[in-house]
Amino acid sequence: MVGEKWRHKKRGTEYEIMADTASLQCAAAPEFEQMFEDSAWIVYRSVDTGAVYLRLALEFLDGRFEKVV
Repeated sequence: MVGEKWRHKKRGTEYEIMADTASLQCAAAPEFEQMFEDSAWIVYRSVDTGAVYLRLALEFLDGRFEKVV
């Protein structure tokens, strides 16, 4: 998955997957970290702007994005 390009279906913007096994760490708010301790995260960046985003893997793969072939 890392290096693949994906498109947001609604906006049409393209993103490149930077990491697909990220985990959330938040020392300032351990209760927040505990809420997501078993969750997988995807790190991706905008092809157009270079902005980097972090999203729950389940949410990223729920159908709102499609792989660019």
